[in-house]
Amino acid sequence: MEHHPGPETPDLIELMRERDTFARKMGIKILEAANGCSKVSMPLDEGTANALGNVHGGAMFALADMALASAANSEGMVSVAIQANIHYMSACPSRGILFATAKKVSETRKLAYFHIEIFPPEGPVIATCQSMAYRVKPGAFPKTKEH
Repeated sequence: MEHHPGPETPDLIELMRERDTFARKMGIKILEAANGCSKVSMPLDEGTANALGNVHGGAMFALADMALASAANSEGMVSVAIQANIHYMSACPSRGILFATAKKVSETRKLAYFHIEIFPPEGPVIATCQSMAYRVKPGAFPKTKEH
């Protein structure tokens, strides 16, 4: 399934970049998003640290959620998360940058299932997430004053 935005179907990834104020506040960037796959990044600092100085689980989950959102919406169908299960496998100091990749592994007419991996640039995968997205319908992105 390929996504070609037209006059009635806005580019969902661009709308996410513009409108997701939480992701912007966290510094999360969508680096790639196409064909049910994505790669996102988030800078790490004291604001993403837990009490031990490692990346907070909530920060990792936020990154995984944006990887899911960008992968699920990359095919032009408005999609929302309905399930997520994250596994934290290793601690990571809260400095530098963290990446997450998402890949669609199966889908039905209304549901899509994704596998997400979270990792620092120099290291192994530190968390994985399995998520499911509900496909609303093409072009159903909420309107705003600007759009």
